Amino acid sequence: MELSLPKNLDRATTLRYLGAANWTPDENTETLLRTAESELRAACTPRGIWRELPADLPWLHDGGSDLARHLSGCDGVVLMAVTLGSGADALLRRLCLRDIALGAVADAAASVLMEGLCDDLEAQIRTQQQKQGRYMTGRYSPGYGDCPLAMQDELCLALDTVRGIGLCVTKEHLMTPRKSVTAILGTAEHPVTGARAGCAHCVLRETCAYRKRGTTCETG
Repeated sequence: MELSLPKNLDRATTLRYLGAANWTPDENTETLLRTAESELRAACTPRGIWRELPADLPWLHDGGSDLARHLSGCDGVVLMAVTLGSGADALLRRLCLRDIALGAVADAAASVLMEGLCDDLEAQIRTQQQKQGRYMTGRYSPGYGDCPLAMQDELCLALDTVRGIGLCVTKEHLMTPRKSVTAILGTAEHPVTGARAGCAHCVLRETCAYRKRGTTCETG
């Protein structure tokens, strides 16, 4: 399905992704933010897909203890995928060659737009689940906590993302277009909240730039 980009870019989050949290941008940075947003909006073709399935999918059992804890008490799952499209990837490659600063800002802005798209699609799914008397956890993506990135393959296969939204997975389990997100959400007939993995089990904990600054990816 086609999705609509968020009306406003969350510039505070964009700056946080750039490592400049709580910083008031100067005029040059404001110009970079406006230009990046404008070019991204012209290049993006945002699309999303989702599907509801039973929670006893065989490949989910290989998702690690963190995912199992997140889905505890759930008898169903919702699989979802969102992408900004190949145009966004092409734009980011061009900008990195043309203007490194603008390319960096555009990359961060693209991530923020992706997060907004995921939030919007999740909200739509949650509303539908509520109408059916169902409850739902938050999103959990392959590669988070001790959930293997290789699960990306099965998730995208189950959603048929290639035909659905033009999203493919490489042999290294990476997504293309690059500015794409997949996620697993648990569903149940009773309230469920899921559980975040936290830094202790994150596969990036040894190289995380946020930890080096004494913060987390949630606080920047």
